[in-house]
Amino acid sequence: MKLDETDVKILNQLTANSKQSVKELAKKVNLSPTPVHERIKKMENAGVITNYKAVIDHEKLGLKLVVYLQLKFTMHNQAIFKEFSEYVQTLEEVKEVHFIAGEYDVLMKVLLSDMSHYNDFILNKISQLSNTHSMRSYFVMTSLKSEDSI
Repeated sequence: MKLDETDVKILNQLTANSKQSVKELAKKVNLSPTPVHERIKKMENAGVITNYKAVIDHEKLGLKLVVYLQLKFTMHNQAIFKEFSEYVQTLEEVKEVHFIAGEYDVLMKVLLSDMSHYNDFILNKISQLSNTHSMRSYFVMTSLKSEDSI
């Protein structure tokens, strides 16, 4: 679907606050509510907008440690990727998983409470993966930017 400038404005406004009314949104993009509603429905039907979510402050839930974890597999085949994919879906600490090109095979974003939780996660969950050759962890000290807008 080709988006025009108004569609992009609508998407960025919805990304910033998906709970705002169509009337409020229409004011911000200089349209009346009916065309804004129609554009939103069109983007939903085209699959551009797939969901509306709450943004959670993980620190307030005690999840203060953000770790990016890279994994390298010993072997590569469809069965191993499938097994890995199914396993990581069961790990509540894992928030993002990406198969990547380069020295490592997987990049994961993991949210944990502290280093003790990290140690437990690595020893009791990641070490259960039989096909892992090596692992590298990166600990976030400060986040400067995180957004979903286009």
